[in-house]
Amino acid sequence: MINLLETGNALYEKGKGKDQKRDYMILEIAEGGELFDFIAQTGRFPEPVARYFFHQFISGINHCHSKGVTHRDLKPENLMLDNAFTLKIADFGFAAPVEGRDASGALHTTLGTLNYMAPEIHLKQAYSGKSVDLFAAAIILFIMVAQHPPFSTAQPSDPFYRCLAANRADIFWKTHTKNKPEGDKFFSTEFKDLVQSMLQLDPAHRPSATEVLGHAWFKGDTVTAAEVKAEFTKRQSILNASIEEGKAEKMKEKERRQANRATTATVRSGGTGEEAKITEETLATP
Repeated sequence: MINLLETGNALYEKGKGKDQKRDYMILEIAEGGELFDFIAQTGRFPEPVARYFFHQFISGINHCHSKGVTHRDLKPENLMLDNAFTLKIADFGFAAPVEGRDASGALHTTLGTLNYMAPEIHLKQAYSGKSVDLFAAAIILFIMVAQHPPFSTAQPSDPFYRCLAANRADIFWKTHTKNKPEGDKFFSTEFKDLVQSMLQLDPAHRPSATEVLGHAWFKGDTVTAAEVKAEFTKRQSILNASIEEGKAEKMKEKERRQANRATTATVRSGGTGEEAKITEETLATP
């Protein structure tokens, strides 16, 4: 296994070793949790914040590709944060050599997460691992800023992706901004240009990683690490409160189910007349 520790934004493998009984790996604990939870529970990221994380994300992707590895399952749930809120790419279960099994540079296996798969994978065509990773990265970037995906699946049958596939990005953006604060000003012009170029139907028309790095949006203003830590410490408190609330609700639901099972058992066993009356009335209540 390749040790990808040379960059702080690639695989969070810290090391490995061997004893007389078994192989093992020591993994860094991603104390900050999933990027997905921060987006879903604490709100969208302003573009300078999204740019801060996208810089780290693309750095990690580039490093993996430089080591001959393509991820093939990039999604917010596989982007973790450490205790300083530095982004880490995780879950390389679908990773493969960039060069492919036959060293041709083409991959053929249909896999990944449906909503983040590039159109050529849906069409069961040979594909470039680098290109499909960058396609997924564009979807994730959109989600960071909008708090929802750009489309359900990257297929011409999807009404949102059909706009991009038919070179009608104007309709795509108009639809996505009609209910947003600030309307068509919600997304910056540079953001829209980068995202729609990375989501092109034809892989040959998408920018390379080097071109992404040189794009005007990528080179725009970003927040500092200190600003991110201050903001995300607050977001972490909101997220933790939401998690605790969810746990409490699950506990209540578990208690309700247990109470219902106990009630049903009482009725089936006969119980006392009063018990039977109460449980029958309870069960009859809509």
